[in-house]
Amino acid sequence: MNSAKDPENRPVPAMQRLALEFIQPGMTLARDIYDEDGTIMVSAGAVLTERLLSRLRNWEIRSAFIQNPRVTLPEVSAAVQEKVRNQARLMVEHAFGKIRRAEQFSMSNEEQKTVHAVVEEATQDPQAAIHMAHIQRNSRDVLSHSVNVALLATATALAMGIGSANSLQELALAALLHDIGLLMIPQDLLARKCNLKPEEAAIYREHANWGQLILQQSALPESASRVAREHHENADGTGFPNQLFADAMHPFSRIVAAVNAYENFCASIAESNVSRAYLAYESVMAGAGTLFDLKVAKALLARLPMYPPGSLVELTTGLIGVVVSASQAMPHRPCLKILVQADETPIEEPFMLDLADLEHQTTFVKDVLNDERTARIMTATK
Repeated sequence: MNSAKDPENRPVPAMQRLALEFIQPGMTLARDIYDEDGTIMVSAGAVLTERLLSRLRNWEIRSAFIQNPRVTLPEVSAAVQEKVRNQARLMVEHAFGKIRRAEQFSMSNEEQKTVHAVVEEATQDPQAAIHMAHIQRNSRDVLSHSVNVALLATATALAMGIGSANSLQELALAALLHDIGLLMIPQDLLARKCNLKPEEAAIYREHANWGQLILQQSALPESASRVAREHHENADGTGFPNQLFADAMHPFSRIVAAVNAYENFCASIAESNVSRAYLAYESVMAGAGTLFDLKVAKALLARLPMYPPGSLVELTTGLIGVVVSASQAMPHRPCLKILVQADETPIEEPFMLDLADLEHQTTFVKDVLNDERTARIMTATK
């Protein structure tokens, strides 16, 4: 067997994101749960009881991260990033509030510092920024979505070689405000935007034009209004509202369009099966060079994990393990800690197996476990 070592840099229990219906009393929360204002409702480390789970259901929390104590991973520090995320959320909320009150939006010094902080976070540790975007995703929250898009867009730009601080801050600002046109769309349409009649879909698509009009009236750079209008355009001219091809789009729009599509795909997966984030990765691969600018798609894929650390996967041999890490060169061949036999019998002494090693070249990831099976195995391997 492969003798790869566990990460030793500040190890913490691995975590799996599970739909609330599969979380059982006695499981331990791995990440804080926040409300829409960024206030902690339940802290990480809490042992979940039936009463607490009932509260989460009443709060309409759909999923949470649960500790897997049999596996440790390097800790990703979230303290500073959470502060920056909350500042960015407040900035977007402030912008939305001004538009609701028919006031012109302009950047305060504090908000300029917030945009700078977002860029700093993504620049200092792009992988940590992407990890935080992954674990903080909330499909119902346009504010969190906007912050995620800003973090991912900045990390993608860095992978493309865009290193100018001014350019990165301009991109981050445009990404934070790309969905501001949604303010002009009826809330009932936004609540069910995947099941719209043709005439309703046409109204929804107008948010791109509304966003441009709103930001054109501000003192922000032109790129902000361009991104607001173009973030649903596709590189092959099949997007909306103007069916632009890649060469007619602003360079920042090409980045935000790909990142926004990825984020929206992740959110749609989270509605039905939160374990299968790799499908969003594959959607970017499939759209590279058609829906998405090829250079942008390659840079985004270089930053994204195909199988996020902590994911439970089944191999073609039947063995089941948790993803510990993966190289950017071979994202489809991660390093695993094997926990369970093919018959789902727990392994007394879990071992490491690196699919990137030549000795395992005929073994592949067969599937990512769904939430029901993940919960069953986590319970069996306590």
